[in-house]
Amino acid sequence: MTLLARDASRLADASEVLRAEHPEARVGLVALDVADPVAVAAGFARAERLAGPVDFAVACAGAARAGRVEDLSPAVFETLMTVNYFGALNLARPALAAMRGRSEADGEGPRGGRILFVGSAAGLMGLPGYAAYAPTKFALRGLAEALRIEAAPEGVGIHIAHPPDTETPQLVAERHERPPELAAIAGTAGAWRADKVAEAMLRGVARGRFDIPVGATAWAMLRLAPAVRPLVDVWLARVAAKARG
Repeated sequence: MTLLARDASRLADASEVLRAEHPEARVGLVALDVADPVAVAAGFARAERLAGPVDFAVACAGAARAGRVEDLSPAVFETLMTVNYFGALNLARPALAAMRGRSEADGEGPRGGRILFVGSAAGLMGLPGYAAYAPTKFALRGLAEALRIEAAPEGVGIHIAHPPDTETPQLVAERHERPPELAAIAGTAGAWRADKVAEAMLRGVARGRFDIPVGATAWAMLRLAPAVRPLVDVWLARVAAKARG
């Protein structure tokens, strides 16, 4: 296993936790910025040198900011797209190339591999207060859909998870930015523990699912909401109006 992230000290902390829980695990660490495609490609190559061919890549780096569109600077929109979309793309490109290359080199048909994108329930439906965040996750789902078809001939599985609010330090910081209508809507679903989200995502990958909604709310947003979208929009508008007073 190799962890790629920007903060070297947090990488070290994560490594200690993993080794404590799984003493037999070999954990490699590579500090890099996912927004730098050259650095990510080099980091992926190093991961393969450290631990051998990567057969499961998880693009989970992300950032979130909340606020009404007129209150957020253009730099916020650009930063979120750079991290959430291009950061995932920067990992997917070398990962997919490596998985495809192994399939072609062995001459025995597809060997496969899996790439998991960590999207968001906010990538299934635009919500007030998420004008900067939600579009990045919509874009990520579009990328996953395209790669799913491209990668199929080589037997490479593409997956995208749609988790709800997850209890992390990032969520704690972002909650203070939420306008009342977003806080009210998000409050109807509650938040999940990070380990439970991870377990649900891994179950979905093991079952070969492309879309992996985490929790009943995300499942309803993915499977039911498109069929009754006018009613959902009415409900969202009422909740938002009540929150604004």
